[in-house]
Amino acid sequence: MWLLFALLSGALYTAQSLLTRHVLRDQKDAWAFSFYFSLIGAVVSLPFMLAEPTIPTDPILWLLVLLVGLLILGQNLLLFKSSNYIQASLSGAVTKFRLVWVFVFSVIVGQAVFSWPILAGTLLTVCAGLVILRHFKQPRSFKGVQLAFGATIFYAAVIILYKHLLTSFNAASLTFFVTFMPVVVLNLIIMPNSIKRVRNLFMESSRPVILACILGAFANLAMNQALFLGQSSAVLITIEAFLILTLIGEHFILKEKDGFWLKIMAILLAISGAMIIRAYS
Repeated sequence: MWLLFALLSGALYTAQSLLTRHVLRDQKDAWAFSFYFSLIGAVVSLPFMLAEPTIPTDPILWLLVLLVGLLILGQNLLLFKSSNYIQASLSGAVTKFRLVWVFVFSVIVGQAVFSWPILAGTLLTVCAGLVILRHFKQPRSFKGVQLAFGATIFYAAVIILYKHLLTSFNAASLTFFVTFMPVVVLNLIIMPNSIKRVRNLFMESSRPVILACILGAFANLAMNQALFLGQSSAVLITIEAFLILTLIGEHFILKEKDGFWLKIMAILLAISGAMIIRAYS
């Protein structure tokens, strides 16, 4: 059963990434999109949280929830902003670096030990990044790669903290609490001209924005259910492989065909590295 949820999650993530690129490649407001992504994610996770809420009383845990929310805010903003500049497949390949950071951070805090297979996976992932930087180095592409790379550092910190918080929260409760207050509400507070920008994006692209956000929300829930039912490495490796479909989709649907074979090379290196790191972590 875990395989069904993993395949569903991978398919939903693929559709969401293509729709996100479709909306944001015209330089639409990535920050306003990030607000909708968080808001709809909170709304979708709310009934699942209410069905089985877990609400710890330790104030330290709630401070960590706030910190994770702030990290997610930064991660989403960087990642969606990168979609203004680079294709979904390039962004997906770059984000594989998050696995490298997760392993590095785990070694630093003493939760993981060095292994040669993980080093090999790391080198493959780095090679994917070098292919991208070498051949997609126009100013716009380079800026997009920098933004996507920055998002991976935020993501790795989130994953490390998630592992600690999931000992006290279930997945649905944690998803809702880290999203609603620190991400949705804070987004409106700190985003310049937030109400106007949120309204403008809705008026320009309401249907694809809402659909992309719904797909992303259910993709997260499907992944969490797959992780609950199956082995985490197998689940995540299955989802990683869908990056190939993202490339095919942007090639034939979005008509973004530049550097196709170079993107194939980068994606295969990134997926191979990710699979090795997942399998031996």
